[in-house]
Order: sequence, then structure tokens, then C-alpha cells
Amino acid sequence: MDPDADAEDVIEEDSESIPPPPPSGDEARQGRARLIAIGGGKGGVGKSLLAANLAIYLAQLGKRVILVDADLGGANLHTFLGIDRPSVTLGDYFDKRIERIEGCVVETSVKNLGLVSAEGDPLWAVHPRPATRNRLIAQVRDLQADYLVCDLPPGSGFTAIDFFLAAHVGVLVVVPEPTAIENAFRFIKGAFIRRLRGIPGVGQLPTTDRSCAGGIPAPLDLYQIARTIDPELAQHVLDAIHRFRPRLVVNQTRARSDLDLGLQLRAAGRRRLGLAVDYLGYLESDDAVWLAVRKRRPLIVEHPEAKVTKNLERIVRRILGLESEKPGSREPPRSTEEQTFYEVLELDPGASDEEIRRAYRRAREMYSPDSMVVCGLFAPERLEVVRRAIEESHDVLLDPQRRRAYDLQLFPDGIPGPMGVPVALSAASPREGETPAREPIPEPVVTRDTEFTGDLLRRIREARSIDLADIAQRTKIGASHLRAIEEERWELLPAVVYLRGFLVEYARCLKLDPGQLTRTYLERFQRERAARDE
Repeated sequence: MDPDADAEDVIEEDSESIPPPPPSGDEARQGRARLIAIGGGKGGVGKSLLAANLAIYLAQLGKRVILVDADLGGANLHTFLGIDRPSVTLGDYFDKRIERIEGCVVETSVKNLGLVSAEGDPLWAVHPRPATRNRLIAQVRDLQADYLVCDLPPGSGFTAIDFFLAAHVGVLVVVPEPTAIENAFRFIKGAFIRRLRGIPGVGQLPTTDRSCAGGIPAPLDLYQIARTIDPELAQHVLDAIHRFRPRLVVNQTRARSDLDLGLQLRAAGRRRLGLAVDYLGYLESDDAVWLAVRKRRPLIVEHPEAKVTKNLERIVRRILGLESEKPGSREPPRSTEEQTFYEVLELDPGASDEEIRRAYRRAREMYSPDSMVVCGLFAPERLEVVRRAIEESHDVLLDPQRRRAYDLQLFPDGIPGPMGVPVALSAASPREGETPAREPIPEPVVTRDTEFTGDLLRRIREARSIDLADIAQRTKIGASHLRAIEEERWELLPAVVYLRGFLVEYARCLKLDPGQLTRTYLERFQRERAARDE
């Protein structure tokens, strides 16, 4: 700890807030750099990898970039860039051998790229006193460049959070692991609470709540509490919600489910936090990464054709696109209980029955108790509220009579159509462009003596609202083979040894007896094959 600091100073100075980034028009006139902060709820998620290569990519575009290693006590960006030991570092700044951060910038082998390294910083710099931390952030923001890219410390300490809040773009890196996701959401909630400093009356809001996941209330919780205390306080909290836009990058993706994780985190975060959590993209697991690190060479320079390099380029382009981003919705966030059935399932009001079934299956999987997506977001009680809302939404929207009555109540002037023009809806007529609702498909009765045919399997599947594509994705069996099984296209089916395995997986998806299904179906298959051979 800084030897000049004492507990009273820390408490007093820590109440000071970091000023928000200047408006884009002002920064253009003042020549101020755009600050991009890269953090993570825990270490080892790849934030330094993203920060270093993001800076290099921007420099290769001809922009003046300064890469700042703000990971005090764990600095290693110089190693990513192949620099043994910078001649001057933040250690010189903290020990007052250099008065301002500008003197810590060293040029790298990459044209247009400077580095402020924290190599060799004193031990107390890991937890600098508030005045030192605020002065450091202010001087970093005054550096002359087009872009400043800051690699933040892991975790949710004040240094990481304050740099994140001072940035124009704050990016959190996660990996497909429950611990990383839980800590990332904890970081977001902690950062939002820190952002509320200085708001009149904010002391009436709780900063801890053991009933919430992670022990920290979500921004949505704080807004709802503020509404019961003071309308002006609630408006301040709402303004902070609209201004706070954390971004996510998923690193080390391997499976197909990993590629969907970012979109799921965005949806779940928006539902529980009330925030617009944006998803920038993913970085595939690639041996090129550790090969470049072992050689102490930048990935984007050493392996420009690698898959992960292409992923990086897409993320950088999306970050650049944020500069022209339009303000998001100014609507107040709503809890699950306040949402319509369409909002619960994330559907348009004109969704078809098939779209409702798909949305229902996605939602059930996303909000299952063992899903990674809910880590750090939902306490068990809150998760159960969401799951009940999903079930009720599914039941109402797939019942033609109940849905029509619900729509008439929800949209008395007609369902919103293209360009916001209401589409007339009567109690007797279907929606425009919609086929009349069909009665639910009755499920065939299955007994111990049932002989399973392709047509019977299809009817059971349709009665249970299961898509063939979903079975194919779950079992990794080609949809053409599954279709051939249902249509009994014997000439297209594989040998018995393979077909048996396909049938077992099909039975498990439909929760049928695998033994009875495979035995009776294979008997038909072999009879038909024998008859054809004759």
C-alpha cells in the first residue's frame, strides 16, 4: 500500500468520482484520444492478448496508439510485444522519478504504437491510494494519441473498475467457464454501483444484498428500489443505466455452444441487469496463440492468417463501428414479471407457432439451473420466476384461443406490424399472413406391443413439438438420415450397425424405450431389405 495513504484519506478521496468521457464532438475539437479499456472478472481469460493485438491492429491502420499496462503488480504487456525490459515504466512514475505519464511512453517495433509498461512497479502500487489512482487515470486520458488501449488488472478492484468507467469503450473478456462468467457479471454490477457515486440520495440504495447472486444488487434492482424512494433518484439511476454499455468478448471457444454463449450472455444480462450488454464477438481456441506467446511475438504479426487473427479483426471492426453508434432505447428496464409473454420469449407479436416453440426451447435451455449463462446473475428464487414465466408464455401463446384473447387485451388497436402500423385483429379472424390456428396434434398411444414405424415416430415427434433439426443438432446425426428413418427410405439408410445407434439416439431425444424402438424398427428394416433383395 502507498506509505503516504491512511484510512481516513482513502475513505474521503474514494468518494470522488472519475469524470465521464467527453462527448465525441468535444474530444474531436480538443484532440483527445479515445480510451478503450480491456478487463475481465478473473485472471487468465485473455484480456492482455486482446489488448495487445487490438492496439497493434489499430496502429497498422495508421492510427497513433498508446498501449497502457494498467495491470499493476502483474504487468506483462512488454513480454507480449517482445520487449525484454522497457527503459522507463510506471515504476518511475510511482517513485516520482518522472512527473507525468508522457515520460513513460516507449516506442515499440510496431510503427505508430507506443507502450506505457508497469514492469517493475513498487509493491504498494497494486492498491494505490485514491488520489494516486485518480491522477494516474487523468494523466492517461491526456496522452496525445488517436487511441489509448488499457489492459486492466483482473478482478473487481477499484483500479480496474475506475479505469473501466473512465473509458469510452469498456470490454470484458470471458471464457466458456462458470467462474469467468460469474466474475464478469460481478464486475459489471460492482462497476455500476461505483458509477452512481455523487448522485444525490444514492446513499439510500443498498450496495450489498445477500438475496442477489454474488451478494450485489443488479442495476435493475437499484432502479426499482429508487422508484419507491424518490422519483428524482430513480431518474438519476435510469440515466446511469442508459449511459453504461459494457461489451463482452468470449475467448477460447471450442464447441458450437461456445459460439452461441455471447448472444446468450447478452440476452440474460439484459433481462436480469436491465443493461444493454453488447456482444462484440469471439476468439477461437487456436494453437497459434500459445506459439506466439512462447516466442514473445505479437499474434497478429506472427500469425496473420490464423483463424483467431481473423476473429480479432472482426472484433476490432466492431469496436471502430461503436464510434458512430446511435443512442439506444431510453425506455425504463422492466423485470420479468412486468414483461409481456412475447418479451419473455424474445419474440415479435406476430411470431408463428413454430417460432414460439423454438424460442421456448432456447429459453428453457438458457435458463436451466445448470446453465453457465445464469452464473452470477440469478439467485435460485429469481431463476425460478423466469422459468415459470417461460412456461406460462409458452402455454398461452401456443393455445389459439388464449393467445387471441391475450393479444386483444395487449393490443386493442391491433398487433404492431411493419413500420409500426397496427394490424387489425379480431376475435374470429387470424392474423394477417397467418394460417388459421390448428388444433394441437394428438400424441399416439404407445404400449409394450407397439411396433414403431417411421410414420409413428414422426407423429410422436410432432405431437411433442420437437424439430428434426433439433434432434440432428443434439445427436450429431445428419438430418437426411433422420428424415430417411421417418420416411422409411430404406435405400438411403446405413448398415444395421450404424442404424441401430441412430435409433437409440432418436429414442432418447423423444424419451421412448430405446430397446423396443430399435428392435421393432430394425425388424421392419430387415424384412423390407430382404424383400427387395429377392
